[in-house]
Amino acid sequence: MRLRVITPLFLSISLLSVSAWAVTVVQCKDKSGGVTFRDRCPPEADQISAQKLAGVARSNADTELAEVMQRNPVQLFSMPNCDACDLVRHQLQARKIHFAEHHVDTVSEQQNALKALAGSLTVPAVAIGKQVVTGYNRSALDSALKQAGYPLPTETSAGTAAKP
Repeated sequence: MRLRVITPLFLSISLLSVSAWAVTVVQCKDKSGGVTFRDRCPPEADQISAQKLAGVARSNADTELAEVMQRNPVQLFSMPNCDACDLVRHQLQARKIHFAEHHVDTVSEQQNALKALAGSLTVPAVAIGKQVVTGYNRSALDSALKQAGYPLPTETSAGTAAKP
C-alpha cells in the first residue's frame, strides 16, 4: 500500500523536474508606439510588462524553428484597419512564426525603416531577414519564408494548411 502512494508521488516529482524550465517574455514599446514581444527590450524601447512562461523540452522542429527565427527574424510593417495586413498577420500566426510588428500610420522612424527596406511605403510589408515581400500574396510570402528556412505549414489530407 505504501508503494502505491510513493510511486505516483515519485512519478509526479520526476515529471516536474524534466519540464521545470521557464522563459520570460517581455512586452516592449518603442518611441513611435510600436509594441513587440521579446526576451528583452532593446535599449531604445520601454518595457511594459513581463511574464514568465513554463514549458517543456522542445522538439527538434521547435529548436530548428527557433534557430531560423534567430537567423532570419520576421518584421511586419502594417497600418490599422488594413485587411491585407490582417491576412498577413493571420498567415504568420497560423504558421507559429514570431514577428515584430511596426505600425507606419504616422510619419516616424518606422516609415523610414520601411522605405529603406522596401523602397516604398507599401503595406503590408514583411521583412524576412533581408528579403522583403510587399502587399499580400500568400504564395509569395510562403515562398520567401521557405527560402529563409522556415518550415512549411502542416498540411491536411485535403492539401490546405492546418489550423493552429
